[in-house]
Amino acid sequence: MGKIMLSKECAEKGIIYSQEASDQLKANVEVMDKNVNAQFSGLQDPTFRKYIELSENMQRLIKQISGRMDDISEYCRAVSRWIDEYKES
Repeated sequence: MGKIMLSKECAEKGIIYSQEASDQLKANVEVMDKNVNAQFSGLQDPTFRKYIELSENMQRLIKQISGRMDDISEYCRAVSRWIDEYKES
């Protein structure tokens, strides 16, 4: 059976990477909302309305993923704290 090695450095990288991913996702949703949806918001064509509905659903899901990235970051912080506590005892 393999051995799992936890290190504070890996936990810190996990925090940084998950925060960067969350920030990028949030920024991309904002760009999409401002640029793409604004172009179609006044149109009454059912196809465009369906596109906007699907786009809003996608944005909602991306925000959920961003929240999960925040959860990963918090988990990595907990691992980092646990490593500090373990080393102190």
